[in-house]
Amino acid sequence: MQSRLPVNKELWLSFVSQPSVEAEIPDIDPHLQQVWQRCRRQQRHDHWPVPHRAKGVTFKSIKKTKAPFLNLAIPAIEDIYEYLENTGCAFVVCDETGCTLHLCGDTDMLAKLEALSIREGVYWREGIIGNNAISSAMHLAKPTRTTAYEHFKQALHPFAVYAAPIIDGNGSAQGCIALVLPAEKSCLSALGLIHSAARDIASQIQTENILTESNQHLSEVHVLLEGVEEGVLAWYPCGKIHYLNQKGSDLLGLSRSVLGSNIQTVLTLPQLVREAIKQGNGLDMVETTIESKCEPGRSKLISTVMSLKIVKTASNDTHCYIALLYPLKQIRDLVHQHAGNRARLTFDDIVGHSDVMQRVIRQARHAAKGRGPVLLHGEDGLGKSHLAQAIHNAGDRRGQPFIAINCQAIPKELMAAEFLGSVLDGDNSPASKFELAHGGTLFLDQVECLSSEVQAALLHLLKTGLLNRMNGNIVSVDVRIIATSNVDLDQFVAEKHFRSQLLLELQTFDIHIPPLRERLEDVPALVDRKLTHLETEKKTPLAVSRDAMTYLMRYRWPGNHRELRNVIERAANFAQGKLIEVKDLPENILCTSEQVNPGYQTPSSNCLAEAEKNTIIRSARYCRGVTSKMCSDLQVSRTTLWRKLKSYQINISDYK
Repeated sequence: MQSRLPVNKELWLSFVSQPSVEAEIPDIDPHLQQVWQRCRRQQRHDHWPVPHRAKGVTFKSIKKTKAPFLNLAIPAIEDIYEYLENTGCAFVVCDETGCTLHLCGDTDMLAKLEALSIREGVYWREGIIGNNAISSAMHLAKPTRTTAYEHFKQALHPFAVYAAPIIDGNGSAQGCIALVLPAEKSCLSALGLIHSAARDIASQIQTENILTESNQHLSEVHVLLEGVEEGVLAWYPCGKIHYLNQKGSDLLGLSRSVLGSNIQTVLTLPQLVREAIKQGNGLDMVETTIESKCEPGRSKLISTVMSLKIVKTASNDTHCYIALLYPLKQIRDLVHQHAGNRARLTFDDIVGHSDVMQRVIRQARHAAKGRGPVLLHGEDGLGKSHLAQAIHNAGDRRGQPFIAINCQAIPKELMAAEFLGSVLDGDNSPASKFELAHGGTLFLDQVECLSSEVQAALLHLLKTGLLNRMNGNIVSVDVRIIATSNVDLDQFVAEKHFRSQLLLELQTFDIHIPPLRERLEDVPALVDRKLTHLETEKKTPLAVSRDAMTYLMRYRWPGNHRELRNVIERAANFAQGKLIEVKDLPENILCTSEQVNPGYQTPSSNCLAEAEKNTIIRSARYCRGVTSKMCSDLQVSRTTLWRKLKSYQINISDYK
């Protein structure tokens, strides 16, 4: 490799004396020659112009804007200058455009710079004053030196300039500091000194930025903590949504994918809220309605009680707005995103007197004593979630979280993030559904709807107890899985829609719940349970006539328990008195019951008698054993009532 000579006066004169601008001198560094050629096209080497300078209000505005930077840079260079006094040096502090914000140093050096009109406000632009270390350092974003004859302009030959840019944590240049020495005192260590000082200043700037950002975040967290029990929505003054918790997501019908969107594209805030924002005022517990654009082309109105908080910056500017959202109807238990975190039902709440249901309950009780997964399968409307809660509460995980997830309700594109954790926030990403259920039970309704990715993760979790989160972390999770399905999972396995190994794992306890049409003897008890709930709501006793019960027990109930409950509630609303008659039943119940298929088993007299007995007991309980009130309630004579009491061996004194 050809060696390069130090740039001296002879080499510089050799270059500037060349007749062609594009002339090249072999002994000069090619990069420096390119810089000189660029300068020669724009200016003369022997002419020193008055540098461009910011003055007056413009310069004051620049210094005010860069005040935080100067507050860190000036003390740093003054500390260094204490050790370099009497060396004939000067220090220069510039902003990111090369404008001189501060000059300090030996009087002689400052006088020499002043003679060239280099003072505060002057721009170190290559296009005007030729190449220099400050301009190069800002352009190349690295420490640079330009000494003596390396300057294209003859007026700068008496100086050696060492400059280093100050880069913040985001990679942006905040400014530059430079050391100016007499050319004869040039030394290599000067560049290292100025580079070290620049790094120290950059570190201080980063610390200040982190502290400012942390203070703003603390202000946000403080306000958020005042309303975390309900929905929280936060956005910046520009309209960008930057926070939405799950309760707010559920209430507004919005997914967390709206983060980063403009609030006006997903919500229409009421006039009251818009006016408060305009005036800079907060709101406290005001009842209002928000229009949520939950789907493209479709919106819905959300009735809510809303509080509006305004988070301020240190300079009293508005940092963000935070809305605390409360549903008008108070929810008894707080829920974890898609479902509640506590199971309330026990086996005492499971209705089923038939032999097949008693066998189901026995199987479920055995499952409650175990620790393996449980698979409940059967048609829709059979109360599989109720049985899951009962299993949870009968096991050793009672009192621990019971997280219920409807797998069909989660979009496929969001399912992995919901079950495996989001990667948006790195290590601080929200907990996955598995982690929320740690120590308790995760109830997966319609498990066949799980995506293949989540199926694989669930299978891995069941085998190892470890969860591979989307951010790459591996966490240990102790959770019991109770899954339900209303489809033929074996067929799903055959069609490659469901993993065969996962099905085998879930079938540790495999419980089939038969449809209601196969156990009509459970209808009276189910009717009685529903009437008890309605009595609590309506504050009045209710009963079903014997003829009406006959129709109910002859119906096929394709919708199972859910359809039965809906029919009874409808009939109770249509009933003119306290007794549900045949005329109060829906038309489809009456028509279908009159056209019973051949061989279809009609309700037994025992079932009807059981229903009648339950009705009398409920009346006795409501009327506190007063027979006159019971006769009026049941619309029967006193003689008939006493005959029924004797027939069913009901002791009326037990209810007084």
